[in-house]
Amino acid sequence: MKQKKTRNRITVYLLAFAAAIAIFCDIAVATLDVEPGTFRYESEFDALSGATTKVGIVTSDYSGLPDPVERSTNPSYEQIEEMVGKAIELQGGFGWVIDKGDVVMIKVNLVGGNSPSGEGENTDVRVVKALMRQIHKYTEGDVTMQVAEGTARDNDDPTDPNSVWGNSGYMDLLTDSMMTGINFSLLNLNQSIEDLVEVDLGSEGTSAKQGSKYFVHRAELEADVYIAVPVLKIHDTGITNALKLQVGSAPGCYYGYNKYRNSSRTDGLYHNVDHRVWTTEMIVDLCHIADIDFVVVDAIMCLEISKNANISHQVRFNTILAGADPVAVDHVSAKLMGLNPDDVAHITLAEKVGLGTNDPERISTVGVPLSQAMKRVKKSQHEDGKFGQSNRTWILSQPFEGISIDNEYFIDEATIEPIPGEGGWSEPVYFFDDRIDLLSYYAGQKGMVSYAFTYFHAEKAQQAELWLGTQEGIQVYLNGEQVYYFNQFATYGDMDRGSKKGFVNILEGRNTLLVKTVNNYGDYSFALNICEVESDPYYFGNRVAGLKFYLDKSGTGSTISGLQNNKMSIATLFECYPNPASDHATIRFQLQKPKQSTVQIYDLSGRVVKSFGSEYRTSGTHELTWDLNNKLGSRVSGGTYLCTLQAGKQSRSIKLVVK
Repeated sequence: MKQKKTRNRITVYLLAFAAAIAIFCDIAVATLDVEPGTFRYESEFDALSGATTKVGIVTSDYSGLPDPVERSTNPSYEQIEEMVGKAIELQGGFGWVIDKGDVVMIKVNLVGGNSPSGEGENTDVRVVKALMRQIHKYTEGDVTMQVAEGTARDNDDPTDPNSVWGNSGYMDLLTDSMMTGINFSLLNLNQSIEDLVEVDLGSEGTSAKQGSKYFVHRAELEADVYIAVPVLKIHDTGITNALKLQVGSAPGCYYGYNKYRNSSRTDGLYHNVDHRVWTTEMIVDLCHIADIDFVVVDAIMCLEISKNANISHQVRFNTILAGADPVAVDHVSAKLMGLNPDDVAHITLAEKVGLGTNDPERISTVGVPLSQAMKRVKKSQHEDGKFGQSNRTWILSQPFEGISIDNEYFIDEATIEPIPGEGGWSEPVYFFDDRIDLLSYYAGQKGMVSYAFTYFHAEKAQQAELWLGTQEGIQVYLNGEQVYYFNQFATYGDMDRGSKKGFVNILEGRNTLLVKTVNNYGDYSFALNICEVESDPYYFGNRVAGLKFYLDKSGTGSTISGLQNNKMSIATLFECYPNPASDHATIRFQLQKPKQSTVQIYDLSGRVVKSFGSEYRTSGTHELTWDLNNKLGSRVSGGTYLCTLQAGKQSRSIKLVVK
């Protein structure tokens, strides 16, 4: 897409006319109303670096199964149970997730009222049944399970055989002889208002439209363990999996059906994917409340193109995935379908707020190699699912007065490499939308020029496509060379972020990217991504695999999205007392913000000796008393133990000696 500035006489006349109109209207000093909450400085995200994690992948033909079958056939229940058990075993089992006596909520995906189980629209009941039997076996029956969902139907009763629950086969579990002796119930999260609890995420919330406040069923907060069991499918937001599944936790009795906010219903959710409607942020906020402990993915039958069951959309994967990190599981699931996880906005934002890791170097897969399990599926043709995510983190220059994209406001501007926070440049800024909302950042100022800068790291030198959306004048410099020039006015068009695109050559390793924009008319924004070369609209728009935007100067791409050295502790675990302890120990800890938190005692071999359960606790100081008994009620032997506090995704430990 490398090109020189070429402007014919007509263009020059049009520009002169536009400039005259601008001066006449005195737009140089005008300001426009801006939308609050559209950006946040990276330093305001308090997530720690993602920990390493494992995701188990088991296909029906996996050689490690007792009875492997071809991936093209519909497996039997017994084969699915073997797959679920093996995937859980490969990723490390339930050891640190479930204790005897726990209440376990199993959140499923129920959407289509006329879609039988196994067609790809609703979570296959056989997968849920297999999971429940695994939990029952592991806990020796000392567990209470709730299969929960808030369907998109008004008063969808799990006891009604004509409901989504009934058509999907879940009611049959109640009379299934293989479920005899298993303590479980079906729970409709859409029940009455009296069952709801309002949760205020405060500064940890990301949706400005929602005000960080959400209603959820009280059972979600009271459960000791929360397990997500999504069916993997293409959706307008990219994919539906563990993270997107949490939209179903928003109770329809409060938010309405299909939980949309519109002009006639102001208490709904912004549950669609048009420009600036906060869907991604709402998904991540609901995931924050759920605090997912474990994920089992039903990828037996998946759907491409659309979330709705249609025989032409079905793709049989015959695969089960399992893992304790919901972001990592979604990362692997996206790759399983041939998508780039960095293009799915709710995956990248979930990592940013600390819900898990999207870093492939920190994610290991066990079982069937991902390259053998994956199939390339057709993407959603909705705007958000069709195009890859724009880079959303930039450093921005001070504003310069003027309406000409051709003036140089920096000496040798094409080759500058600014430092965040110095020389008139901002600290790294994250935008909550694919359109980088410069109008809001610059407080509605018009008649100005500004610059945005980032580095990116590429795994190899290659040709790529520059996908760009803008309405006004823009120049793009890649590695010091101008690769795009536009000095007119146009709408984004139906392609939005990809309304303008062309070929560029990227270097192996470190690349520089500078964007210069002008604001004459008011819709001051741009969108930019660097995508794989692809002409088929069912597959195009994927960001180049392995490409990472970042803002340090190392050239490694190791510091991406957030500032890894700007972390605020949200949990403090104080010294236990007395220590050593002879008959009891008091455990004190402090939460900076309301948080789902768990306190456990481990012996030095890493086994859980005592668990105090998982609760959604308020901010402030909390105290627990340990009677020095283990989870079976017997006194522990003398020695050294570790008291561990898990708050969200942050963990703190301290030694405690028992006499």
